[in-house]
Amino acid sequence: EKAAMTAARALSDGRRQAAERLSAQILEELRQLDMGKIRFAVDIVEKPLGADGIDQVRFLMSANVGEELRPIHKIASGGELARIMLAMKNVLSEQDMVGTLVFDEVDTGVSGRAAQKVAEKMARISRRKQVLCVTHLPQIAAMADSHFEIEKNVEENETVTSIHPLSEEDSVRELARMLGGAKITDSVLANASEMKELAQVQKSARLK
Repeated sequence: EKAAMTAARALSDGRRQAAERLSAQILEELRQLDMGKIRFAVDIVEKPLGADGIDQVRFLMSANVGEELRPIHKIASGGELARIMLAMKNVLSEQDMVGTLVFDEVDTGVSGRAAQKVAEKMARISRRKQVLCVTHLPQIAAMADSHFEIEKNVEENETVTSIHPLSEEDSVRELARMLGGAKITDSVLANASEMKELAQVQKSARLK
């Protein structure tokens, strides 16, 4: 028991040092994701000795100036949580050997400028990792190098999911559908084509 406690305290010291670095890195990521006013901290309190040591670890945040730090899962909105998870994945991916990151609707609750920031961040991650992203936002889809369409159909009373790559023309049409809904006009198509071209230019410029 004495040896276990000695090892647990050494582990706890290492965790506290890592927590400071992790907090600083995540805050910088959140600043880049248009969340410059957020406060983030790793809270470590002692608990009874167990297989994972003597630490109970929580992630705390405050989204607005003057508010106290509280557990993320209790106060973060859908959009805030999506960006926090993106920031965490980006920081932690630098330390592991994972070659592919999957983001399933990371754009939940995100729109406008925040969506553009998320798209740019994911494009940066794709420089060193393979990124697969399921999205319904044209700002994010426009930044991708390749597009695939996922469809669900009922065949013989069973739901079948299919996926197929999109050509350049099909990609623009799908972006137009995201922008304009069911009715795709020539002006919506032109807007989608321009969005895709601008996104690729922005990606090339920002990632240099």
